[in-house]
Amino acid sequence: MTMPKKLPILSPSIHTFEIVGEYSDYESKSHLFESIKNLMNEGKYRQVHCSRMPENYYIYKRIGGGLTIKLSSCPEYKKNYITLSGVNLARIAGEPSRLALTNLSPRGLACQEEIFLNELEGLGILDVEDSIVWKMKRIDITQDFYVKADPTLPMKVVRYAGKVKPHGKGQEEHHDQHNEIRSCTFIKEKYNFELYDKHKQLSAEEEKGYAIRSEDIAASKNLVRYEIQLKRPYLKKFEHKNLDDMEISLKDHALFDYFTELKTVIPVLLYKCAYKMFGAHPWYHASGALERLKESNLDKSTKELVRAYIEAANHPDESVKYGKGKRKRIEETLDMLEINTVIIPDQILNNRQYARFPVAPIYSRVQGIDR
Repeated sequence: MTMPKKLPILSPSIHTFEIVGEYSDYESKSHLFESIKNLMNEGKYRQVHCSRMPENYYIYKRIGGGLTIKLSSCPEYKKNYITLSGVNLARIAGEPSRLALTNLSPRGLACQEEIFLNELEGLGILDVEDSIVWKMKRIDITQDFYVKADPTLPMKVVRYAGKVKPHGKGQEEHHDQHNEIRSCTFIKEKYNFELYDKHKQLSAEEEKGYAIRSEDIAASKNLVRYEIQLKRPYLKKFEHKNLDDMEISLKDHALFDYFTELKTVIPVLLYKCAYKMFGAHPWYHASGALERLKESNLDKSTKELVRAYIEAANHPDESVKYGKGKRKRIEETLDMLEINTVIIPDQILNNRQYARFPVAPIYSRVQGIDR
């Protein structure tokens, strides 16, 4: 008898981050431009030109990826800004894979930070850092996980759940291309929730002419990325609570301290965000939910109430309203049966997707949680 192949288990980590620095002296600005110009002449960076780019705004990308630098100024207030965005420490450290994430082990993080600091020194940033006030603007924490087949199914289910119960999920900003589901995104004040098919993302970039390794295309098959993009409102609160509002000095290894502290809460954050937004239990299609209900030992009246709810959910165009008492009873019963309150209509699924139900809740994919 052939045993089913086990899917690889991946650890949560940091994908990329963005940090913004503010400074006012002209000497620092001139030094940064000169240093970047030298690196461009050496073929290590390239300037990005955009027709809609505002005046006094310059963008440079690192050859090989892992870092974008934006230099801008506001002459009216005599302020200059430097933004380091899309920073991927693994890529800067020489990891060629587009699937590479930050190494959060003490030794690995220290090594990646040191190489990042060497990069900043070449850019002239460390020479003028005493005049820069940094603020962490965004950190993307992620949990990658493999599915046995059809990586778009979790996104389809999550999208539908967001439409049925939109409260608290933020603004939808999903992405499709050529009738293919590419991502599931919800925009909130403190963070964004994103779920996407990593294989399709890399394949699309390869079609656009970007250099994508064949190994990454192969390794990303059936790989789903669950990402929480932490924004400034959350990070400000995190810094106050966990870092005593420390001032960020990159050359004094502030990044190591910041990420070491963040590492302890990454699994919990990923877990809580998905749990709060989409619930504790697996999603069932209507037929599966009815079958599970039928097999239960519930009393007749409760079965009839919940059956009516599931059958109504299978026909979402036919609106049915329930009073507070009945809704509470339905939700408590589904909770006892370990069925998500969002029932997926049979008719929106193809045969392949139908066979893959129930669909595990997103929070259950997060590793590093003591359950």
